[in-house]
Amino acid sequence: MFKPSNKKSFSVSANPRSSVFIRGKRFFIFFVLLSAVALGLTSCFGISRDLGMEEVPDVQQREGVTGSPSNPTPLDPFKKYDLVMAANECRYFSMLVPSQWSWKFTLTVANRDDMKKGRLEAQIDPAKTPWAPIQGAYMQKHFELGREGLQALMGVGNPGENQTAYFHLCQEGAPLHITIQSQISATKALLGPGDIRTPVPGDN
Repeated sequence: MFKPSNKKSFSVSANPRSSVFIRGKRFFIFFVLLSAVALGLTSCFGISRDLGMEEVPDVQQREGVTGSPSNPTPLDPFKKYDLVMAANECRYFSMLVPSQWSWKFTLTVANRDDMKKGRLEAQIDPAKTPWAPIQGAYMQKHFELGREGLQALMGVGNPGENQTAYFHLCQEGAPLHITIQSQISATKALLGPGDIRTPVPGDN
């Protein structure tokens, strides 16, 4: 015959403190897992954006110095400028060119978009005293790019009094990565007889 046991059975639900503890522990584990998922999604989004997998609107890709026709940005001849131009924009710059000196700069343009072509128009504006051309350098240059990079030398000589050169870039199509590296110097070609100039290393 079956005899009832005298041992007491313990139920977790019979102990209110144990029940609250377990519910709290479960909630804590759920919260930790939810936080881990959120951090993982954020990390994946950041990585995909950095790798170019997440599309960023063109206008949000703009970087670097800007300028307007009424307020162009003065360029430092000893500084390299890195720009990203996007969403069909123009930027305006200026450079003081002393009398009998020349200003040259290397313009590097790259398009990293596989699907769209990019175009860039670069121009040094005419001046009151006409600029002197520099051999091998452009005053105006048009770039048409697929997924590639192109480079050009631009510049002007100043045969007159000190004056400011105004220069602008206008972009269309794909966002373009651009660098501007300037050089300003005195040159023999712009000096007349008896003119005083800055000595150039290697001169006799």
